[in-house]
Order: sequence, then C-alpha cells, then structure tokens
Amino acid sequence: MELFLLKLVALTRPVLSMRFGEEFFSLFGIGLFGILVVAVLIRAAVQQSLRMSPIDALILAFAAWSIARAVIYFDASYIGALAKLLIPLFSYIIVKNVVPDRGEYRRVIFWIIVGFSVPALVSAGLIATGSPGAIAQEMYQTGLLRWGGTYSNSHNFGHSMTLLLMTLVVYVSLRGVHEGERHGVSPRAENVLLAFLGATALYGLYMSQVRSAVLGLLVFAGLYGYLQNKKALVLGGAALAVVAVLAAPIWIPALLHEFAPDRRTGPIELMDIGSGRLVRWTNDIALYAQLPIDQQLAGIGIGTTDTPEGTWGGHNDWLRIISDTGMIGFVLFAWLQILILRAILRIRERERYVFLALFAAVNVMMAVSNSYVLRIQVSQLYYIMLAFIEIPSNRAQTERVTVRAAN
Repeated sequence: MELFLLKLVALTRPVLSMRFGEEFFSLFGIGLFGILVVAVLIRAAVQQSLRMSPIDALILAFAAWSIARAVIYFDASYIGALAKLLIPLFSYIIVKNVVPDRGEYRRVIFWIIVGFSVPALVSAGLIATGSPGAIAQEMYQTGLLRWGGTYSNSHNFGHSMTLLLMTLVVYVSLRGVHEGERHGVSPRAENVLLAFLGATALYGLYMSQVRSAVLGLLVFAGLYGYLQNKKALVLGGAALAVVAVLAAPIWIPALLHEFAPDRRTGPIELMDIGSGRLVRWTNDIALYAQLPIDQQLAGIGIGTTDTPEGTWGGHNDWLRIISDTGMIGFVLFAWLQILILRAILRIRERERYVFLALFAAVNVMMAVSNSYVLRIQVSQLYYIMLAFIEIPSNRAQTERVTVRAAN
C-alpha cells in the first residue's frame, strides 16, 4: 500500500502545482502525504525496522530545530511556510523506506513525468493560443509578455519546467541500467513521447523568462555532458553557440533585458543587473548583521520578510535559510547538503553523473533565486528523486539492509 500511495503522491504533486490545485494541495496533497507517513511508521513498528542514515539524522535534526524555533518564537512563525520547508525533506526519508529497489524507483519517476505532462502540455497550449489567463505579467523593461501558463506565477512555471527536463534525463539515463519496464509502450514510441514532452517543457521554460531556471538547466546540461561525453558536449555546445548568435535579437530581450537595444527604461546600473540581486543580497546580509544575537542564531522566522530592521529582499535560498532559521539552521542545512554530495559520489559512475548534475544545478539555482527551499512545487519532487542515492540496487540488498537495521 505504501508504494501505491507514493506513486499517487508522485502523480498528483505536479498536477496540484497548477493554479487551481494549489489550494487543493493543502487538503488532498498534505493529507495524502500524512497518510503515507503514518503507513510507513506503522509498518516500521510492526516489522521493527527502518532504514536510516546520517542524511536522515541531519534531516531530523534540522526539522527538530526548525519546529523548536517556530514554537519558541511562535509570534514570528508561519505554519504553512514551515510545512513547505520540511515536507520535501521528510519525503526523502519516506521514499528510501518505501521503494524496495532502483527498478521500482524508476517507476516512481515515470509517474512524476506523467503528472508533469498535464501542466506542461496545457500551459503550452494556452501560451500558443495567446490565452490572457496564462499571462503572468508584461515586462516593463521591454514590453514582452511573461507567461505563467497554468501556474500561479512565472517562477513556479519556469522552475517546474526545468525540473521536468532534468527528470526526463534522470529517467532516460537509468533506462537499461535497471529494470527496463516501458509501461506497454515500445522503445521508439517512448522516445518520441519523451522528446515531445521535453520540447514542450523547453518552450514553456523560455516563455516563462525565469533566468535562474534557465541557468540551472545550463548547469545541469553542461556538467552532465562533461561527465558523460565530453565530445558530445563540445559539439552540442558549438551548435548551441551558433544558434544563440543567430537568434540573439529574439532571446536577448527576453532573457537578458538589461542589454536589449530597445530597452524602455534606458541604461542600467551594475548593481541592478539580474533584477537587482546584488542590491538585495547586500541588503539581506546587512540586515542579518543588525539582528540581535538570539535572532542571528535562531533566525527571524520561516517565511518572514519584514522585520524592524527592514524588508528582506530574497532571491537567494541560502540567505533565506540563514535569515529564517539562523546560523544554527544554516549549519545543519549546509551539513545536510555535504552528506548528500558524499552519498552521490559513492554511487555507481553512470548513475553518479546525472545525480551530481542534478545536485549542482539545484544548488546553483538556490544561490541565485528562491527556488528549492520554500517552493514546494519543485522541492518535494527534487527530494523524492534524490532518494535514489540511498535506495538499494535490488530487492535482495533491501532485505539485507532491513535485517541489519532491525538488529
């Protein structure tokens, strides 16, 4: 039953990220995940076994600190933001205790892709037909439309499409390594469907104009190509460079509006490049330095943006962690990322490449945007996929690990 519930979570999470589904997620999505957690705990109690690792211990320590911080400073705490922060991390523990082997894991990824196909295809259709409801905003610098598709804003849309593209690569990279189930679809048909969905996601990403999501995809593709096939990376990079030069008049106004020749607002100052990220980051660092020592250690509260010291600018998940959970939370979260990286470096080479690229891309996006800390639309799916690094390669190994944990 637990595996069925997990696949249901994998299917519904992308669908519930759509604009109409976000409110529904607070009822159905969280409720479904809660049932899954209870089922896993009951099974663990009955079987007296639970697969745990140092990564899980850090997740629990970070969760305990975040919850304790919210209780102590209840007047500056937001339960919804706390849930968005912790549910993705708990998902990692749940997946590695529910999925018996890496072949079954790939089936979970399949259902994530199926779930993603709904908002991706519907969003592309709405944008292609010029539906007013799919417009997120008009960029005042260039007058171009920024699209959100079926999502509540362009950032949810852009980051979701980047994650979908990376998920497709993870799914394909594991094909032939583990169980080769194709769900009744021939190899050629599956390749065509995946390529079409990838092209649709790429189109959506471009139309969202979310540059941090585009940067994440470039990091993912560049690092994975470098590790997997350097020759293909050079040839592909050269072809992409040629296309970029030829199409510069089209994509520069959309993705690098600071350098657009017909920019409405005139020249831009150096500190204002990148939507003023340098200004925002400098502001947040200065505000953190002004905090009382207890808030420097414990943070201003998860999801808080306004304090007596001023308004926090954001656009950096790492600054978000240290401001929301304090230096203690920051150290725990950074330690967690280090353990995850070490676990990735220990898995088999072919698998290591794609997960190392995924990890690097997400951390780069976290460094330049608010993307994978409180944006549960992508963070929960990311940690579900990341659990692969600690899932046994076959059922026999699963049984040995479980017995060892029970003893």
